[in-house]
Parts: sequence; C-alpha cells; structure tokens
Amino acid sequence: MCEFEKGLSVAVLGFGRAGRAAADFLLARGAKITVYAEQVPERGLADYRAQGVDFCFGEFPSCFKERLLVRSPGIRPDVPAILRSLANGAMLTSETELFFEHCPARVIGVTGSDGKTTTANLIAALLRGAGHTVHLGGNNGTPLLPTVDRMKKSDFAVVELSSFQLMTLDRSPEIAVITNITPNHLNWHTDMNEYIAAKCRIFKSGTQRLILNENSDILQEIAKRVSISVTFFSANECELCLFEAGTEQRLSVPDTFLLPGQHNRENLAAAYAAVRGFVTPKVMQTALTDFRGVPHRLQYIDTVAGVNYYNSSIDTSPTRTVAALSAIGGHPLVIVGGRGKGVSFAPVADALAAHARAVFLYGEAASEIETAVAGRVPTHRFTEFSLAFDAAARMAKSGDTVLLSPACTAFDQFRDFEQRGDFFCTLVKNLKQ
Repeated sequence: MCEFEKGLSVAVLGFGRAGRAAADFLLARGAKITVYAEQVPERGLADYRAQGVDFCFGEFPSCFKERLLVRSPGIRPDVPAILRSLANGAMLTSETELFFEHCPARVIGVTGSDGKTTTANLIAALLRGAGHTVHLGGNNGTPLLPTVDRMKKSDFAVVELSSFQLMTLDRSPEIAVITNITPNHLNWHTDMNEYIAAKCRIFKSGTQRLILNENSDILQEIAKRVSISVTFFSANECELCLFEAGTEQRLSVPDTFLLPGQHNRENLAAAYAAVRGFVTPKVMQTALTDFRGVPHRLQYIDTVAGVNYYNSSIDTSPTRTVAALSAIGGHPLVIVGGRGKGVSFAPVADALAAHARAVFLYGEAASEIETAVAGRVPTHRFTEFSLAFDAAARMAKSGDTVLLSPACTAFDQFRDFEQRGDFFCTLVKNLKQ
C-alpha cells in the first residue's frame, strides 16, 4: 500500500456504502479522489464535489490513471480496466482491506454461504454481555472503516465478510469463522473453486484460531490442509458441541436462546466457539436474554386475521430457504422468487414439496423454480412481488403462516433484500387498514 501523502490520486470504483466510506477515509488523509460508477447516485454528490471529488459515470475507461484503486465488493478484481491499471503500476485495495490495515482492535471475522450475519450478531451480543466494547459491521451493510480511528486495542471488531470482499484480502482476522460453504454466487464467481478459494482467504495470514462447521465435507477437507488451530462446531436440539485437538466440549442450549431451527443452534455454537475464553457459559445465558435475531431472518412480523406473517428476505439462496422451511414448521404458504445466482433450485424444490401448502412465485427465476417443483405442490406464478403476496394473503386462512423465503436475490425488482423485506412488512401492515 502506498503512503497517504497529500494529493495521492485515488480511483474509487463504485459509490455505495463501501465506496463512500473509503472516500471519506481517504479524503481525511488528503487524497485526490475520482469516483467511477455506472449510475449516478441518488444523494450526496454536492458535499463530495465541494471537497474536490470528481465523478465519472457510465462504463469504466480502458485504464485508470490514478495510483490507487479502491474496489467496491461487487466489482470483480479482474475487469480489464483494473488489470491494465495494475500492469501500469497502480495498486488495488478496498474498503475492507483499508479497515484491516488500520484497525487496532482484535478482529473476529465471519464468513459462510449462510448464517454469517446471525453468527456475527451473536458473537457481538456475547462479547457485549461479557462487558467488552464491540464494533460490528462489514457485509451487513455497516462499513467499519469510518469508526477505525475510534477503536482501541482492547476493543473487538466483529466483521462479516462476503466472498466478494475476501477476493483480494491479504490480511486475516485473529479469529476466523466459516459457518458453511455451499454453492452460492456462481453467477459472479467463475466457478465453485474460485468461490471456495475466496472464502478461504479469511485465514490467509495472521489467523490464530479457525472455527469450522463439522457437518461440512468441504470444510473438513480444508481443515486437513491448514496448520493453525481448528475448532469444529455442531449442535443438536439440546446441546452445542465443540471439538478441538481431540477434546470435546458440550454445553446446553441456553433457555434464553429463542431463535428457531437447527441452523440457528449451529450459528450459536459457532459464535460461542469464537468467543470461548472471553465469554463464560454463564454469561452466554444472560447475554442472550434480549437477543431476538436479525431483521429479515425468519422475522415474525404480525398476525392478521389469524394468519402469521414471517419475513425471511435474507434467504437469497436455495439452502437458506431449505433451512427456513425446516425451522418454521407446519405447512406455510411460501413466497419464492427474484433473480437466481446460477445454482440449482432442486434442493429448494424438494423442500417446498415436503413442507409448503402452496408456493407463490414471482420474478425472473419463477419459471425455473416452477419447473424444478414439477407439480409436487400447488404453485402460482406472477410477474410482480406484490401480486404474489396478494394471492398468498387471499388464500391464507386463520392458523396459516405466510412465509417470505425467496431462495433468490432481490435485484430484479428491488435494490436489495432489505428493501424487499421492508416492502413485505408494509404489505402486511396494509392488510390491517
């Protein structure tokens, strides 16, 4: 990384939350910034222009002239303009890499195909319950770079990391957690091997403890090839189970832990494995008293005319929806669809056939999911999300559950899964008017 001398020329590629955080950090250090983005942001340009930031919208140039390139997570590091610039002597970084480079706190990193947000939030809750100062952020939409200057060595930074962020990360957290690895984001990664390699960068260097899911064949194979300390976690209905260096520790699932489903017990086991040594089992019991999960993750919204509505918009992959259906129980009416990730819908089709009373499909992937279901459960297909919701609400009777668990990204009709989940909540609220 080049020094932040005054006037350093920087290209910020993409101007979402991560891009803005990086721009703010570098502006404070005297950098001269040009932002390159495909679309004009909705807000905030005037303030940045007043600070001397230039903007270039549309397609990237053939080569960037700046000395430092700051990549937003959704931009692959091998796009031609980046590769040409690196060949000409430029350096590549990201908001995540800048954070790791300047963070004084102890860092716990969490990645995985599913469960990383809940696991990261559980880690933060457990540490806070033990009296530690915790900074939580990363892929959950809260960049940590803006707070790095306020962190202390005695603090903990709990960082959720996506494969996009990990692609070029050369520094690793002190404690690294991989909740699981299943096919995901194969519409962005070149193949499964690249996806797995990106996830494994979470323990590239500097990691002292690696926390892995015992029930993942992929992670079992990875564990055979590492030299650092590995703790495996698993869970059953009553216990959290940790295995390390031939020793086993079993703990009762706290009475205060109210999140449903086997996957959430595994998330708790992973979280406790990460904080073991900083948090006692007794503290875990009290620390979870007020923990009610994370919005958009099997989130109970309301009961209207006897029908229970649950928002699990975060379920952007088939494996997430399979877990949600297992956890929710009964035979819900399920809203599924959006934009696929290039992975098979066969597992979620089997789960829908086994658990759902009816399926309401919408969006780009609706036809593909309907084909996978193959008539094993009643399906109703719509172009718009709101139409699918209306049909599910009309069919539902008192005692039923309507579950939003899309198995797809939201990007065909929404900005992100949060906007989709918020819209679902609004539609539920409107039923009472």
